[in-house]
Amino acid sequence: MTAGGGAAVPIGNATNYLRTAPEISVSYGYRLNRFFQADVGLQMAFGAANNQNAEQTDFGPVQGSDHEFMIPLGGRLIFPLHFRQVEASIGGGTVYLHYSETAPSNGYSYTSSTCYTCTSRGGWGGYGLANVSYFLDGNRNFHVGGTLQFIAGSTNGQPVANIPATKTTDHWANVFIEFGMSF
Repeated sequence: MTAGGGAAVPIGNATNYLRTAPEISVSYGYRLNRFFQADVGLQMAFGAANNQNAEQTDFGPVQGSDHEFMIPLGGRLIFPLHFRQVEASIGGGTVYLHYSETAPSNGYSYTSSTCYTCTSRGGWGGYGLANVSYFLDGNRNFHVGGTLQFIAGSTNGQPVANIPATKTTDHWANVFIEFGMSF
């Protein structure tokens, strides 16, 4: 089980409508044996589409926002190194991308006119990653590490902030610092 934070960095043509944004991550890995692990996670970037749309509410204008969700599902190959406290891995799999633009209307009230997700789009793609972890204790229960992840996926749907209402192919290079525990 790991939790971390870092940066979601769009690359390639995605930089025309996305920008670097802070990102958080939680993931769970099930160790099938000493060398293989199955992974599932949830990553969320804040403001990568740069939504500058203000929504008029009963309390005045409220700045909208956007969230980019990435849900990876895959596996990794573990490389136990000569140093027992250090572990490296590479992996990959499929990823679901979901971008949403949020702007509350009617002053955050819970009425039928409230718009918490005004527009959204989604799609599928693939990812690859490399990770290095350092175990903080002799039992290998707690670790800190770094992950570099590359995502390529297509999204389609409504426009979200600067993202057009057409099918786009998005590329991300995500960098995380993680803290994890094993049980």
